[in-house]
Amino acid sequence: MAAHPKEDRLRSLNLFKKADDKAIDHLASAADEVTVPAGKVLIQQDHNHNEIYVLMSGAASVVVEGEEVAEIPTGELVGELGFFVQGPASATVTTTAESDLLIIPYNRFDQILGDNPDLVRSIAEELAERLYAMDEKIS
Repeated sequence: MAAHPKEDRLRSLNLFKKADDKAIDHLASAADEVTVPAGKVLIQQDHNHNEIYVLMSGAASVVVEGEEVAEIPTGELVGELGFFVQGPASATVTTTAESDLLIIPYNRFDQILGDNPDLVRSIAEELAERLYAMDEKIS
């Protein structure tokens, strides 16, 4: 049996723990895996972008109007709000350590979600948890 490192790494992330094999295979085939240094800007506030990132290792910070509002740990999806809202980014996301990323273009991600409705639910749950955590932080 051949090794499938991209698929195995995706399966290891909490974000995709409920995804079936078909969804994982689609994500893996759509994604480019890259390693970027600390300080790499992935998303620039007020600019449009057209990719979703999966932070496979490393870390990134989220900055709004010059103020850091969150740290993104390994296993998180980055850029998903731009996918769902389709407008300029509300924050700048920059790696804070050397990071391994999967990069999935929006058009491919849209196809994957259309073919894998359970994945939509999993991502929606993740987004809801983030909003809840942010509300708790603000309160």
